[in-house]
Amino acid sequence: MFCPKCGKMNPDDKELCSGCGAVLHESGPEKPKKKSPVGKIIAIIAAAAVAVGGSAAALTQCGREDAPVIAEACHIIIVK
Repeated sequence: MFCPKCGKMNPDDKELCSGCGAVLHESGPEKPKKKSPVGKIIAIIAAAAVAVGGSAAALTQCGREDAPVIAEACHIIIVK
């Protein structure tokens, strides 16, 4: 492996560079991986699909006199 500080070639099992003494294998904490936004995007799309589907289902029921609760949600006044 090459030394990141001086560029000298060193055996892979060496801990310190034979040229400048720099540490070759740092064992510090790993950098946290960035999370992919794919899960959030899928959740937003699913929520939108449910909202659109629910609205479409409610609109198909609007105007039915046997569904006063749905009619109220659609702001329809039923006159008998």
